[in-house]
Amino acid sequence: MSAVFVSYRRADAQGWAGRLGEDLAEAFGDVARFFDLASIPPGADFLVEIEGAIAKADASLVLIGPRWLDAADAVGARRLDNPDDVVRLEIASALARSIPVIPVLLGGASMPRSTDLPEPLQPLARRNAVELSDSRWEYDRDRLFEALEAQAGMRRVSAASADGSGISVGAGLQVRGSEIGDVTGVRGGAAGGDVEVLRDAELTDVKLGDITGVDLGQRDQP
Repeated sequence: MSAVFVSYRRADAQGWAGRLGEDLAEAFGDVARFFDLASIPPGADFLVEIEGAIAKADASLVLIGPRWLDAADAVGARRLDNPDDVVRLEIASALARSIPVIPVLLGGASMPRSTDLPEPLQPLARRNAVELSDSRWEYDRDRLFEALEAQAGMRRVSAASADGSGISVGAGLQVRGSEIGDVTGVRGGAAGGDVEVLRDAELTDVKLGDITGVDLGQRDQP
């Protein structure tokens, strides 16, 4: 299953991140991976955890809100200038991989210049950004999703099921009222009856309503 790593600051873009995560799940399945220090087990190395999560991602979205660039810590120092800043580590790790890294501008934020960024993040300034505005959210969101399809090879669940072209599912699911010929990678069952769908099976001309126990994964909560 495809995965998207979503990098953001809570104080800057938490509401937008939640909304985008829901839209990603509806379009592609439950693909969004949010990283948060609270999700790291006690004693774990957060750099290792970040790199492990991004290693599983097909693309990374960097959510940039109005306070992203100048966000400061408790003593007034800019967070991005701290080599141990989590957001900085997330972006640097994603840029080091051969995956699409897409800046997403929120709340009227502007794309930072390379001179505004610490050296490890300067390549981000050369990435073409997508703006998500509240007034045209659906239009902007679809442009972002088209970019994920084109650059990361992702496929929308809704599009796959709507035209009967195929649905990828996991193991142990049941498909009702479908011909055996509509399902590859099955065990047991009879034509027109229930069949057990194996991992990575493909279905054609099958409605989502005919499938019970669909498992699209679980999203890590911010």
